Amino acid sequence: MKVYKIAYLGEDEDFFSTLERELKGANFKLVSAPGDYHGIRRVAESDPDLILWDLDNEPEPTSFSIDKFQQAGLKRQPIICIARRGTLKAAVRCLSSGAIDVVFKPIQDPFIPRAAAALNVGEIQRRLEWSSRVIEDTNNQIRAILANLKDPAYIVSPEFHITYMNRAAEEIFGEGLRGGACYTVFYDRSEPCEVCAKSDKPGRWRAVLKNGKTYRFVSALVRNSSGELERIAIGIDITPNQEVKKIHKTFISNVSHDLRTPIATIDQYATIMLEGLTGELSEEQRKCVEVIRRSNFRLFNLVENLIDANKILSGEFKLRMEITSVREVLDLVLDKLREQAEDKGLRFEVEMPDDLPRIYVDKARVAQAIANIAGNAIKFTDKGMVQVRAGFMPRDEGRVIVSVEDTGVGIPREDLGKIFDLFYRVEGDRVYVEEGAGLGLSISREIIRAHGGTLWAESVEGIGSAFHMTLPVHT
Repeated sequence: MKVYKIAYLGEDEDFFSTLERELKGANFKLVSAPGDYHGIRRVAESDPDLILWDLDNEPEPTSFSIDKFQQAGLKRQPIICIARRGTLKAAVRCLSSGAIDVVFKPIQDPFIPRAAAALNVGEIQRRLEWSSRVIEDTNNQIRAILANLKDPAYIVSPEFHITYMNRAAEEIFGEGLRGGACYTVFYDRSEPCEVCAKSDKPGRWRAVLKNGKTYRFVSALVRNSSGELERIAIGIDITPNQEVKKIHKTFISNVSHDLRTPIATIDQYATIMLEGLTGELSEEQRKCVEVIRRSNFRLFNLVENLIDANKILSGEFKLRMEITSVREVLDLVLDKLREQAEDKGLRFEVEMPDDLPRIYVDKARVAQAIANIAGNAIKFTDKGMVQVRAGFMPRDEGRVIVSVEDTGVGIPREDLGKIFDLFYRVEGDRVYVEEGAGLGLSISREIIRAHGGTLWAESVEGIGSAFHMTLPVHT
């Protein structure tokens, strides 16, 4: 039979002797220690089942606090305060501060039933704490799984407030939306959806989100650490373009590598001709060869983008990580971007604080993503400015955000969610005639994703666009 250890912290010898006589022969072992720092530490080493704390140890009876015991490692043990009769205020203070019970001295009522009740309550509390830890650990595991999904997933409270969104959901709707109502954020509705409002069970439904894509959602109910039922929902993209993407992938793999050899050959022979190794060229002939060489260079860049896209789709995209700063990343591309902006008569501005935390990234790849986005901004802006801004977001473990904003033609709302798709191009008269294969934004998004960040866009047609990317800070 288990013997329960009771530790009395105090110096009232009469009370201890009375308690010792009552517990004699029962399944209790009584130990004592002074009610000071060393006494609490000594008791903690013996790992008692129940603590008796004499309020005579306190400078004021009402100054009792449970913190001193928890700091010493006595977190699971129930505490009974020992008070003098007539100190009702002190007793209330003890109970409100976390004590299980209050016993007045001198003892007049049997103590063993009080001790047994306190041990029982303590055992119930331990079981509840253990259950809460299991629930919390399970919820953390669920969120870790959701974080790695490429499909949008979110968790909402019983009041339909968003408590969690994974990266894929944030890329559709933007960051910083936690706490908002899911039916407003996701569907622009003023009230909950019928599936969730009319049922407290797992559900399935199909919906068109703000990005214009159709998703099939499945949901399940989980209980959080507070005991509330929350709803987890995961969306699967069923937009009828998934098969087309598979064709894109096969096309990229086969065609891009086959083109590399003739492109290199064209460049080699054009260089030989320009250097006069095949005979002197007339001025007109030289201009024609220069056109061939420039066009070949554009074709070379297109093929390299195709190869990058194929690596992304095949999961073979590699990063060369290093600790750096946003300023060092921007320095790789700012001069070229400024020249492009000046050629079109645009203002190009950079706004960045000096105290931004450092990041751990593939510097060249992130610079490539910024160059793609800023290059598009310059391409589709006829007047006004293009601005690159950087800042710090303290959410989670901290993130650096880089934004590219322009005063260009903007993106139609129905196209906003599709612009990151491979080969996608907006079908507008002003936009469609521009050069490009619809690869830059898709590659940029995958680069940022590979770093654990997000990339999303905001735009008003005819006014301008803003692209935002976030990257975790280095820890």
